[in-house]
Amino acid sequence: MRLANETITVFNAKLDTANDKDTYIPSVIEGVSWYCEIVSTVDEGLKAANKFIIRIPEDADFRKKSYASPQDYATSEDVSGLFTLANGDIIVKGEVTKTGLKPKDLHSRYEAFTILGVTDNRRAPREPHWKVVGA
Repeated sequence: MRLANETITVFNAKLDTANDKDTYIPSVIEGVSWYCEIVSTVDEGLKAANKFIIRIPEDADFRKKSYASPQDYATSEDVSGLFTLANGDIIVKGEVTKTGLKPKDLHSRYEAFTILGVTDNRRAPREPHWKVVGA
């Protein structure tokens, strides 16, 4: 895939049943396409926001982790070798391996966005990939 030269970290929310709260587990992925544009709307004044589009090729470097559907990820006991792309999870530009970070920490310290939608284009005849959109 053209321009797939960025590194991202996906932070997947996983319910910690002992503490009854979400923990965010990082997964680093190398060889992705990162694109950001400013979108605006007029609604009682002009409003603007960043719209992020990430394309993750099927052959990107997932550092020995495997993709699991959001449903399979949520029900798996051991997710150490898994990652997913689910609405509400957070993507950070660059490599972040620190654990214990909360969403507000990720958004304030890094260039990050919350996943709003995922399209699975792995059945495409050329350049199979996931398309992730967020803000």
